[in-house]
Amino acid sequence: MAANGFHRFSHGHQDLLLSVSYNFYGTRMASASADHKVKVWDRNEKTGQWIVTDVWTAHDAEVTCVVWNGPFVGEHLGTIGEDGLLRIWQEDVNEAHNTGKRFRKIFQRSTGTGVPFMCLDFKNIGSETYLATITRDGYLTILEPEDHDDLSTWRVMWADYLCKTPPRTDETGFRLSWHKEKIPAWPAVLAGLDRKSLSIAVAIGEKVKIFRTDKDRKFYTAATLEGAKELVRDVSWSNGSMRGFDTIATASKDGHVRIYELHTPGASSLPTSLNGSTTELTTAPPSQQPSPSTRPAKSGIGVGLAGGAHGRRDNSAGAPGAVKQEAKLVAELEAHNLTPWRVSWAPNADMLLSTGDDGATWVWRKSTEGKWTEAAEIDMLGAT
Repeated sequence: MAANGFHRFSHGHQDLLLSVSYNFYGTRMASASADHKVKVWDRNEKTGQWIVTDVWTAHDAEVTCVVWNGPFVGEHLGTIGEDGLLRIWQEDVNEAHNTGKRFRKIFQRSTGTGVPFMCLDFKNIGSETYLATITRDGYLTILEPEDHDDLSTWRVMWADYLCKTPPRTDETGFRLSWHKEKIPAWPAVLAGLDRKSLSIAVAIGEKVKIFRTDKDRKFYTAATLEGAKELVRDVSWSNGSMRGFDTIATASKDGHVRIYELHTPGASSLPTSLNGSTTELTTAPPSQQPSPSTRPAKSGIGVGLAGGAHGRRDNSAGAPGAVKQEAKLVAELEAHNLTPWRVSWAPNADMLLSTGDDGATWVWRKSTEGKWTEAAEIDMLGAT
């Protein structure tokens, strides 16, 4: 480790590094490259060094994104490539390290639109897993497994274009970020939102749409984040919704990082109990989760969507649990000498990182007065 806290080392790929993802505990890292390969690294607890434990050709083209799934049903990676494919890889612990066979492909899906995927992300609720992808022409697909103990077979929950197909010559920035926590913010739950509602933020042009599932397990538009003057290139949903509201950050081509708070209207007047008893807002501990032998093959969400072609309902239908929310722009930060490309929250949501064309990483913190300010600027190209 260097004195400034950064460990600089060669990634060893034969082309540009395009994506990096850490596992749930921060002890493993996966890197994806334009050389068509994915590498998995394990951190040595004693030395802090990152050691390659396997490398393999994941796609027949550039691997543009790699993401770890939560470690609740084994170790899995999701990848997308310029070959138009989504693949899921499962670790086989019986295979030796660095054989290129330790991670085996268990699922594959093409875009179906002829346009490559642009982003993917996993969502976990206990041992349940959900997956979202979006293509460069704005086609969103949300998937769930046929059986949450087996990620080799998936079904579509919702798939649709989110906007008019942009011209091929236009730059697009379709990005997405799941709400990662087990339950939504408690005021939204008290207002009627299902406590197991799936929530996802999707960047669409100059706006970000917030989609949630209602009590019928269908997606609706809960809020829209506005304020960007140009294309939104990234979106990140922070942890910490138990404080009563959600926090979401965006990076825009107009040179700004924006931070939004998502509030439930009338939260201050909401009761803290229902029918005389305190509302339960926490999920059952692992010891009380249904065992694999008793868990139904189809989740409630899958059953709720079985009767329709799409999971998203008409927003004017006024469905039970379709709680609308208000987005508040709380910070508009001028970032980087050129433009920001990516934003990412620290696990405890007390720090936001952004990277951009200038090759630097900017660190933003919230002051005791509640104002977001730059805490540090790290020149990653010159770091030692």
